[in-house]
Amino acid sequence: MRNYRFLIHEQYQANSIAEDLRVQLDINRFNDVNILPVDNRNEVLVQVFESNGAAEETVETFMQDYQKGIVIE
Repeated sequence: MRNYRFLIHEQYQANSIAEDLRVQLDINRFNDVNILPVDNRNEVLVQVFESNGAAEETVETFMQDYQKGIVIE
């Protein structure tokens, strides 16, 4: 399992970004991903449960324009 903490730019809201990411992952049929917005810190937490390079790439590509930083755990 891989955990990502995306620090979101101030002009975006974590809750909205998380919902848009859920839609994108549903379209691509990636069901093994958990997304949690943390509004008070304006972060989006993403857990990819199985080793799935395509899901990880989709998440990283989607978040590229919204993030100001990333922490991979």
